[in-house]
Amino acid sequence: MVGSCVLDSERGTMELAHLARLRLRLAARAARTFFRGSKLRVTVMSSAALVFWCLMFAMFLQVFLFLGRFEGLTEILSDYLFAFFFLALLAMMSISNAIICYSSFYRDEEASFLLSLPIHAESIFIYKGAESILFSAWGMGTLVMPMVLAYGIAQQVPWYFYVLSLLLAITMMGLPMVAGAIVALLVPLVVPRRRTLTLALFLAVVAGVLVLWVTFMLAQRPTVLLTEAGFKQIMDRIAFCQHWALPSYWVSEGILASGRAVPRRAVFLLLLLLSNVMFFAMLACRLGKSLYLPALASSQMRRSESRKIKAQSILDRLLAAVLFFLPVNLRLLVLKDAKTFRRDPTQWSQTLLFFGLLSLYVVNLPRFGFTTLAPYWQNLVALLNLGATCLTLSTLTSRFIYPQLSLEGRRIWIVGMIPMRRSTVLWGKFFFAAAGSLLLSGSLIVLSDMMLGLEGWIIAMHMLVVLCVCCGLNGLAVGLGAVYPNMRSDNPSQIVGSFGGTFNLVCSIFFILASLLLIAIPLHLHATGVLVGRDFHIVATVCLCLEVVLAAVACLVPMRAGIRAFERMEF
Repeated sequence: MVGSCVLDSERGTMELAHLARLRLRLAARAARTFFRGSKLRVTVMSSAALVFWCLMFAMFLQVFLFLGRFEGLTEILSDYLFAFFFLALLAMMSISNAIICYSSFYRDEEASFLLSLPIHAESIFIYKGAESILFSAWGMGTLVMPMVLAYGIAQQVPWYFYVLSLLLAITMMGLPMVAGAIVALLVPLVVPRRRTLTLALFLAVVAGVLVLWVTFMLAQRPTVLLTEAGFKQIMDRIAFCQHWALPSYWVSEGILASGRAVPRRAVFLLLLLLSNVMFFAMLACRLGKSLYLPALASSQMRRSESRKIKAQSILDRLLAAVLFFLPVNLRLLVLKDAKTFRRDPTQWSQTLLFFGLLSLYVVNLPRFGFTTLAPYWQNLVALLNLGATCLTLSTLTSRFIYPQLSLEGRRIWIVGMIPMRRSTVLWGKFFFAAAGSLLLSGSLIVLSDMMLGLEGWIIAMHMLVVLCVCCGLNGLAVGLGAVYPNMRSDNPSQIVGSFGGTFNLVCSIFFILASLLLIAIPLHLHATGVLVGRDFHIVATVCLCLEVVLAAVACLVPMRAGIRAFERMEF
């Protein structure tokens, strides 16, 4: 018995080693292909990544230099900032990794191929689950490292601060990977068999959390932000992020302890974090060994269950009634894309995650007392909200809208055989994406502006900007997605990471920056009293006209290029 267990362990280790070598060889080949390819693509992608990293570093550096002016509050503010940052990062990475692991375990063709080989299911589970660590590494490289480096430069920390911070950050990457793998493993075993009970419990939990949250919010008084009492009240509200049992607190406390020349405490917290990661990793491996195959069978059985196919559901009939003004062919294409979006948990779950977090922030705006501030600060907060919403929207369009045509893959010939013009296909994808994004982002902007107590004409200007940004971003994503299609890949991440996806993201960011500057300059000058009366009306009108022209160019130019490329495409 013991000998067979040892033999299985050695065989599993050899299988993982072979799979790891194979993955490294594939990654090395992909890197060589990338750098040997188009020099323009390499330059654009490298420059975009470098500029983004430098912007993040500069932002964090300015924050820590500003906090350094307050000698008595620097340590307190740093404690809260690091604890809250790592808690939010850990929560978002865990949710994202759970979605990624679910797709890797049950919907990935490579996993199905590996299961047909003489390989242990546990090895496949570990191998596919470890792939999500790449996304954790991306989050660490683009968010954690600039923040840690900026803190070290601003505070003039000892040399070992960078070593211990790097070890703490790398160790933390294992937590969301393990948590996501365990959740993805248990979901198919619980949800398909007890869907009604699970849905009822989920709705009950959500309703209970909402009731408690609303009661808690109503019991609190609005905060006057720029006062000592308001500052203390905000710190009290986020004090939960410094609970001793949170792994995010161990990371933040370890980094700060090493920066304050207390290496023994940092090493202790590092070992504490490492022991927990190893324990839960061992638990995940045990669960994967015994539950991965049943979970896979349950997932496949759920997908292959025969069910009654309805021509149109209630949601489809409602959406068709709302889109009565569209031509019939275009309306059917929009309904088709709406069904695809609704049936893909990866898309709607991440969309709800991003906009749900923004909604929580917007609803809490009155509690910060922004309505009592001067017009200058209200205008600044409103513009920051507008910028955050537009950047979130650009992330979603680049991630989900751009690869839509490419994901048709080998089934693209079906689209080409439809008795309608191919341009109608692209316009259908555009209208679906633009309408959905306008509904989400427009609602958030109107709600946030109303919470800030802004005047109606400012809200109207913001809504015009949101409309222009939605049209421009979705025109870029749909048009460039047709200009640079990749029909050979079923992996959205690979499609988004191509030259076309990177080019679309860079164009989207520059388009958003130009759109925000056109509206920010006149509103800022008006809030400071520099531009008032007739002069303000003239400048604002000119800027809004330029906004519309910019959106039309960003939408129509790539759409026309995409239509020409799609019409020349052979299937």
